[in-house]
Amino acid sequence: MNIVDIIGFAAAAMAAVIFLPQVIMTVRTKDTKGLSLSSFILISLSNSLWLTYGLLSSDTAIILSQVFLFPMGLTILIYKIKYG
Repeated sequence: MNIVDIIGFAAAAMAAVIFLPQVIMTVRTKDTKGLSLSSFILISLSNSLWLTYGLLSSDTAIILSQVFLFPMGLTILIYKIKYG
């Protein structure tokens, strides 16, 4: 594993937990007033595209980050739609 791979996996690990505090708070409180619906629609779309790209290009770092980010973004989006 070279330095580029190490940086890629470090970035993927950080990206994988980026929404975790927001997901936890949103699920616990169901409070989404301060969250932008359009932002989370775009985030979810972006994450799905990144996951697709990672799978098609066999980029493990991107796949690993998006396997966590995509469902977290969708969770927040669903809560935003459901609880406004």
